[in-house]
Amino acid sequence: MIITILDRCRPDIKKCESCPFYKKTSKCIEACPTKAIKLIKYNGQYKSFSCLTCGECARVCPNKAIKKNEFGGYYVDRRRCNGCGLCANACPIGIIEIVKDKDGAYPLGICSMCGACVEVCPYKAKISSYQLLFKKRNSHADRYLKALEKVFNIKIGEIKEIEIKEVKRKSIKIDKDKCIGCLRCSYLCPRDTIIPKNVNYCTLCNICMEVCPKNAIEYGEVNDNCILCFECVYKCPPKVLRVYNFKVNKIKNNKSIKPITYCINCGLCAEVCSVKALKFIDGKLLYSPDLCIKCYKCIEICPNDVRREKLDYIIGGCSLCEICINNCPTEAIKIDYVKFDVIKDENCILCGTCGNVCPKDAIVIDRANKEIIFTKDCIACESCAIHCPKDVIPNTTGYKKVVDREKSFIWTDLSLCIKCSICNKVCPQECIDNGNIDLEKCIFCGACYNICPTKAIHLTRKWKVMY
Repeated sequence: MIITILDRCRPDIKKCESCPFYKKTSKCIEACPTKAIKLIKYNGQYKSFSCLTCGECARVCPNKAIKKNEFGGYYVDRRRCNGCGLCANACPIGIIEIVKDKDGAYPLGICSMCGACVEVCPYKAKISSYQLLFKKRNSHADRYLKALEKVFNIKIGEIKEIEIKEVKRKSIKIDKDKCIGCLRCSYLCPRDTIIPKNVNYCTLCNICMEVCPKNAIEYGEVNDNCILCFECVYKCPPKVLRVYNFKVNKIKNNKSIKPITYCINCGLCAEVCSVKALKFIDGKLLYSPDLCIKCYKCIEICPNDVRREKLDYIIGGCSLCEICINNCPTEAIKIDYVKFDVIKDENCILCGTCGNVCPKDAIVIDRANKEIIFTKDCIACESCAIHCPKDVIPNTTGYKKVVDREKSFIWTDLSLCIKCSICNKVCPQECIDNGNIDLEKCIFCGACYNICPTKAIHLTRKWKVMY
């Protein structure tokens, strides 16, 4: 909800009353793309009041055409809307009106929480209700709602605020700067949960030396003590040792290879397992293959692509056994607590991708304050970080997915577009003009798609791993 601090709104009453547009419009009304602000006479003065984003219009819509967006506001899917007007009748402050164009009737007056009114207000009288979550609760919201109750002689129920909490997750963390790429952690992990890419070299893990009963090999190089027991050949993880003419030989070159991903113990896989073959206890993932029915839901939802099928089992899932920690020669691995807090970064483009990919629907993007807020449902699975186009969200593993442009598409149904120009304002690439998209410049961030108040923009994204 966008709240008006009534004392700040039009504070110079003499100057405002002398304006011929005093009772007709204001800067915030002119900036609002969905006509969700109107002037209401309160205590003898005309003040600016906005849509409450209470959701009553969405609740009564018979076609479910009104839905919540990633920013806490609402949009109207014009493909579903039949212009019946029930939303307008249900609006507690009467701000919704049904308008008609050549393509049919639809409602205006529903706030999309784009933040345009906050930016243009010369008196800083418009604030997002999210802003009050992180400060000592003041009377701004209460006074605002009471003013509306007085004007309309109605009782406005309590507006449900989002619940937030400190998000903390326990998991291993690999310091990529300390890691030398020997892959001992990956080879020795009993759960196959630390994953490298294309291991077709000797990584100098020196496991061959550890299994040799005669100390006849080190880093793949054999000395005269070798008795050809073949232990090193059998147990070499990347299979780079072979026997030729009564001698063990290394058949691949040396190369440092670092893990590309690993389990971060978010617990998503356990949540979706319908037969309880996975348990998440004290941050540890435990798996019982006898209960597994191979529905593959755990594989589909794993943000780091750690869960996967191998022979008759589904593998991947850290039990925090610390074997990787104890066997790392450079102490590059530790168990760490990862915290997620409010993100306020000048590089954030407020596109809403994080909200789109969040499997828990636990993210709200506050466009007015330029912040990303994590609600109480967040489990720090890092799906948001993995898909973030600007890398502003903490990413434990560094595993990254980007849009596959060849398999993605975006287009605008111009018959549903109301030419509000909000897409123009939010696009970080300046590649859209009232729905007309320059595909050469578009990065498929989804900013226009997420903010469009009529869902006239269609977006389908396919992701690929960036190595």
